[in-house]
Amino acid sequence: MSRLISRPAILAATLVLTVVALLRFGVLATILVMAVGVTTAVLVGRHRAGLFKLRLRPRGRREPVWRPRNHHKELPAPADDPVITFAEPVVELFASRTPPLAHLPLSATARSQLDGFALGRTRRIIEAPDLLNHAAADAESWPFVETTVQKTLALARSRGIQLDPAGQPRLTQALALSAVHGVLLAEWRQLEDGQTIWDGASARIRASDAFTIQHITEAMERRQLPELFAGIARRPPDFEVRLLLPYALATAFYLRLRGRAPNASAAA
Repeated sequence: MSRLISRPAILAATLVLTVVALLRFGVLATILVMAVGVTTAVLVGRHRAGLFKLRLRPRGRREPVWRPRNHHKELPAPADDPVITFAEPVVELFASRTPPLAHLPLSATARSQLDGFALGRTRRIIEAPDLLNHAAADAESWPFVETTVQKTLALARSRGIQLDPAGQPRLTQALALSAVHGVLLAEWRQLEDGQTIWDGASARIRASDAFTIQHITEAMERRQLPELFAGIARRPPDFEVRLLLPYALATAFYLRLRGRAPNASAAA
């Protein structure tokens, strides 16, 4: 508390700076100086009154980087998580909202276990703190995110979507977040199963991954759709914009499976 300047001193400094700003820079700068000064004085007064506290982080201390664990601690792994093949995604795959792997003869018990496990993994992924920033700092994983975003934007243009330059950064960030979710899910799969095995152009994954992809899409669609529409100037009537999100997620998942498996000791 002793490090904070007193409120009268802040108000006095604000008065002096206001006069200087008015004489040299005009009315707009004066209003800005006054607003900053008064706000600072109010916050200092509230702090001294004990209405809130400042949290200072010690020098040299870094926040822990979030990494996936080998399994979801709250839910046991399903008794049967069969291996399936996963080809490069096409956007039409996500047009229907049918249950995952509806074509496979899975029992109701197996589906329930896979679904519950996928829900837990979905929660761990979408609630990971600062996930986009951590991914951007990862030199190994970020190129898959960039490639996915470019492929998704190219798909959008090929389907007749016209982008709005003013809002395109928001759209790009939404696609990047979906791609990061896919990358993280792929790394999680490799942590558990090791380097991906390929059958031609199709990767061997687990059935729970398909459930997780759908759950992440459903959980994120509502909050990400406004970001998508912010970057779209015109869209055709025969293409659903929402399909860009699962396409980006699944494409990043597919591309990351071709990369090296992450170091298991780093995620323990």
